Amino acid sequence: MASKRILLVGNANHQFITNYAKWLKKESNELVIDILSNRPVKENARECYSRIFHLNFESPLFKFVNKVKGLRRFYRFFLYLRLLDELPMYDYVHFHFLIVDSGFLATQVKNYLETKVIISIWGSDYYRVKERDKKYFINACYEANKITFANEQTRDDFIEDFEWKKDNLSICRFGLAPIEILKKMDKSKGQCKQDLGWDSNKLSITVGYNSNPAQQHQKIIEQFTNSNLLRYKDKVELIFPLTYGGTESYKDQVEKLINKSPFEYKLYRNYLSDEEVAEIRLASDIMIQLQKTDQFSGSMQEHLYTGDIVITGSWLPYQTMKDYGAYLLEVDKIEELVGLVPKVIDNYEGYKKKTDKNADAIERLSSWETNIQDWIALYN
Repeated sequence: MASKRILLVGNANHQFITNYAKWLKKESNELVIDILSNRPVKENARECYSRIFHLNFESPLFKFVNKVKGLRRFYRFFLYLRLLDELPMYDYVHFHFLIVDSGFLATQVKNYLETKVIISIWGSDYYRVKERDKKYFINACYEANKITFANEQTRDDFIEDFEWKKDNLSICRFGLAPIEILKKMDKSKGQCKQDLGWDSNKLSITVGYNSNPAQQHQKIIEQFTNSNLLRYKDKVELIFPLTYGGTESYKDQVEKLINKSPFEYKLYRNYLSDEEVAEIRLASDIMIQLQKTDQFSGSMQEHLYTGDIVITGSWLPYQTMKDYGAYLLEVDKIEELVGLVPKVIDNYEGYKKKTDKNADAIERLSSWETNIQDWIALYN
């Protein structure tokens, strides 16, 4: 059977895209996977792709122009157009996470490559798009032959917001690589806590899963200054995974704020391997996930899979998880943590018992075995 050539467009280093490429190649030998990366490509990601294309991020001119507000975007667009002239032909160009650069490119590739366009909207690319950038977002969507979403609610929001009439929307979910690792990991919660240097005599509460300000770390930390929560300072350890998504300045702010707190804490700023991420999921007891918007948090699903008691926002689109049988707690506003967290701590075993079916629910919902064929079907 003739090969199909696919050009992925996105961050070549992101674990969703690297694992996506690996599973595509594992399940179908007729797909050739290249990538146009909007970031410099790390060495450990290169093996996932047949060919890699990107701008010369290291050139002195690029570095200079990229500092000039108002000019950097158009300079990147110019460079992308030059790059398109050099690309081979593809059957599909598949955009993952629709940033401004991708939005611009999606309106150009049909002219340059005579290809079909697929856009996979991850969540925050849609929910947090700035007003001035909406034209790139929606114009790109109009060019797409197919558009995918991780859940029905975000798809329905998209249809309503843009009065979408085309019948080209699909539900496709990423599998979660840490779940594959967790299945094979022969370690107890106590062992993971010991390996990570956590206090095994305390309940570990993980706050968020990246360093994006939308995770609202600072507001959550403020709740732990309330006397209702301060009385648990000797029973609780706070965990902050700040490994990607925000600036070093923001990480500094979060660390400075939590450093003033009487709570013991662990804060992660640097890249973690899939294995290290899996250990954090296993070691954690409670997870607080109250970001402003989301589509289908993989990290939160991993915490659910390991039996964490997850506290999340009722405003986030997680109905599908609940439909599959996952148990989680919801608050309508951050301030409700002051009342809910003490209840969970005081009745931990009772709440923990309610998570017994979560692993099965998340595996049915988000394993690669369950989802990869939906992605492959996009290329038929």
